[in-house]
Amino acid sequence: MATSSFTQSHPGVRHVPVRKRDGTLVSDAVAVEAPLEIRVNGRALVITMRTPGHDEELAAGFLFAEGVVTHADQIVSIRTEPASAPVAPTALAEGKVGAGDRVMVDLRNSADPAVIERAQRDFRATAACGVCGKERLEDLEQSLPGITAVEVAPDLLATLPDRMRPQQTLFDATGGIHAAGLFTLDGDLLAVREDIGRHNAVDKVIGRAVLDGATSLRAHILVVSGRAGFELVQKALKAAIPVMVSVGAASSLAVEMASAAGMTLCSFVGPGRGNLHQ
Repeated sequence: MATSSFTQSHPGVRHVPVRKRDGTLVSDAVAVEAPLEIRVNGRALVITMRTPGHDEELAAGFLFAEGVVTHADQIVSIRTEPASAPVAPTALAEGKVGAGDRVMVDLRNSADPAVIERAQRDFRATAACGVCGKERLEDLEQSLPGITAVEVAPDLLATLPDRMRPQQTLFDATGGIHAAGLFTLDGDLLAVREDIGRHNAVDKVIGRAVLDGATSLRAHILVVSGRAGFELVQKALKAAIPVMVSVGAASSLAVEMASAAGMTLCSFVGPGRGNLHQ
């Protein structure tokens, strides 16, 4: 994949030697997948495998999606503590991934203690799954705010992935990164975030809005570079986002949940194409 001075130094990209079929040894860029622990008021909450970068936004978006926080005023401080040392090759050979980085979040007393206690348990989420680690079927359920259905022209929705594409620099470098973008209802791009985990990319872009003071994203469109699965639609609905666009397919549960909530969900979106689920 192509490289640049940006990706050469970006924490989400690592350059590794690869041997081509003709025997040539070259350097290739790959997406970094590394553990991040989110700690709330000094206690471990979750470990997620993510691509480094915008970790504090990821933590804020995750806590918002899980109902631990509802607005930025509840966050006293949020800071990243880098890992003390890189993982040694010998440790990797033994199956170890190291301690990873940490995001330390301190919450005010206004945060619901019952919600924190419910969420305050160790579990693991991988970069491929936004619901991994949930122990019971009931854990998948979330209390969702009502959304107000909006009308957006399909022709506008079809243009949004291409408007997001120029900012997918990590994808250009590695080919192994998902992206999420937040747009106004008029199609103005507000933010793009990338991650090896599609749910992490969504948490990052929503987390940015939460840290900027948003308590609802009722006047926004969420665009994702991959498929629209249940966990992504649920995260969007948690933020009251009324319109979601995916470059890939939508799952059955994603369609059912979006339709029941009154969300406009459009899949397989691109120039001159798109499946509108209503």
